[in-house]
Amino acid sequence: MNYQPEKYWSKVAQEITKRNKGNVIAGDDEPYYVYKRQQFLKLFHKLDFKGKSVMELGSGPGGNLKVVAQHQPARLVGVDISENMLQLAAENLKNYPAELIKTNGTGIPLPDNSIDLVYSVTVLQHNTNYEMFKLYLEEMGRVSRDKVILFERTEITEKGDELNMGRPVSTYATILKNKGFQLVATQYLPIHASYYVCGAIRKVLNPRTRAEGEPLNKLSLLLEDFTLPITRIIDKFWIQKREVTKMEFQKVK
Repeated sequence: MNYQPEKYWSKVAQEITKRNKGNVIAGDDEPYYVYKRQQFLKLFHKLDFKGKSVMELGSGPGGNLKVVAQHQPARLVGVDISENMLQLAAENLKNYPAELIKTNGTGIPLPDNSIDLVYSVTVLQHNTNYEMFKLYLEEMGRVSRDKVILFERTEITEKGDELNMGRPVSTYATILKNKGFQLVATQYLPIHASYYVCGAIRKVLNPRTRAEGEPLNKLSLLLEDFTLPITRIIDKFWIQKREVTKMEFQKVK
C-alpha cells in the first residue's frame, strides 16, 4: 500500500459520513475505541485551555476541538490535511467559534509563536515518513509560544508499518529540544490489556481488506462488549511504557 495522507484520511471521513451517527473522532466507534476515548478524555480534560490560544494538528472531525471549546479558550484553531475532515469538523463545531485551516502537507500555515498551546492526538504516529513526521513536529514547536502536548503512540524502539509508527519518547524530545522545548512530563494511557485483546478480535474476525472507518462485523462488536469489562480491570494494574503516551513539552524561557 502506498500511504498518501490526504487521500487516506479523506476516505476515512467519507466512511464516517456514511455511518451518519454524528461521530466526532476519526476511525471507528467500536466498543474498544469508545473505551479508549474515555480513558484519553480523563487526561485531556485536565489540561489548562481556559483563556489560551489553542491549536490542534490533525483535528479530523473536530471531536477534540469540541472538548477544548467547552474549556473557554481565547482562540481555537484546527489544522488538517483533509478537506473532507474539515467539512465534518465545521458541522460538529457549528455552535463554537473555531478556525479550521487546511494544510498542504508541507507545514502549518500560522506565524511563529502565535499559539499558546499546540497539541496532537494520535496524528504524528501516522506520519510514517520520518521527514514528514519531523517537519510537523518542528512546525508545532515553531508555532507554539509556550507548550506542545502530544498524545501519540510510543515504543521502546521504533516499530510499526506504513500506516502507524511507534517511536521512542526520546525521538520526540530530541526534535523538540532543537526548537527550544523541554520534556516535563510523560503519562501512559492505561489501555494495554484491552488493546491486545480487542486488537486480536478485530484482526481475526474481520477481513484484511477492511479499511479504517468501516464498521466491524457484529460478532466482533459482541466479543469486545463481552471482554472489555474484564480487560479494563486488568488495564488499571498492567501499564506498559508504550502505545498512547501523553508527552508534555514546555518552552524554555
